[in-house]
Amino acid sequence: MSILRIAPLVEGDGEVQAVPLLLRRVVQTIDPLVAPQIAPAFRHPSGSIRKTGGLERAINAVAVRHPSHAVFVLIDTDGDCPAELGAHLVNRAKAVRPDLHVSVVLAHQEYECWFLVASESLKGKRGLSIELTPHPAPESVRDAKGWLSKQMPGWSRYSPTQDQAALTDFMDFELARRRSRSFRKLWKEVEALIALAHDRV
Repeated sequence: MSILRIAPLVEGDGEVQAVPLLLRRVVQTIDPLVAPQIAPAFRHPSGSIRKTGGLERAINAVAVRHPSHAVFVLIDTDGDCPAELGAHLVNRAKAVRPDLHVSVVLAHQEYECWFLVASESLKGKRGLSIELTPHPAPESVRDAKGWLSKQMPGWSRYSPTQDQAALTDFMDFELARRRSRSFRKLWKEVEALIALAHDRV
C-alpha cells in the first residue's frame, strides 16, 4: 500500500476541519489502496496569502512543520478569475520552493459553492430543508454561505465552523465533479499526488 502525505494550507476556520476530511475522502475514493496521511491544516488568511510574500511565508511554515508532505493550497476565488489567480499562485509557489510539490486549487467562488452543486445529497443534513432545490447556477453565487442559511427552516443559520466539515462528509463527489470545474481541478490535483505516491514505492 502506498502512503500519501499531504499538508493542507487553507484560509478559513471552517476549512481547518473540512479540507483534511475532503482530501482523505477524495484520496480513498480515487484509490482505496493509497493510505492518506493528512496533516492538520495550516490556516493563513486569503488576504495575506495573496499579498507579496504571504503565500511564500505560509508554504515555508507548512514545510517546516511537515517536511515530508506535499503542500495543498486551497482558497476561494472570491470573484477573481480562477485561471489567472491560480497560475499566479502556482508560479509563486514554484519560485519559493522548487523542491516541494505544491498543489494550488481555487474554489469558485467559495468552498460552499461545492455544497450547492451537490445539494441533492445534502437534503435534511445539518438543518438543511428536506425539500432543498438545487441552485440553477451554483458557481455564480457570491454568497453561498447565505444561500445555505436561507435553505435552513426556522432560526438555523449555516456556520462554517459547525457545518462545513459535516456537509463535506455528506456531499456527493460525482455530482460535484459533474457540475463544478473547480472541483474537477481539485480531483485532478489529487490524482497527480496519488501517481507520485505510487512512483515512490
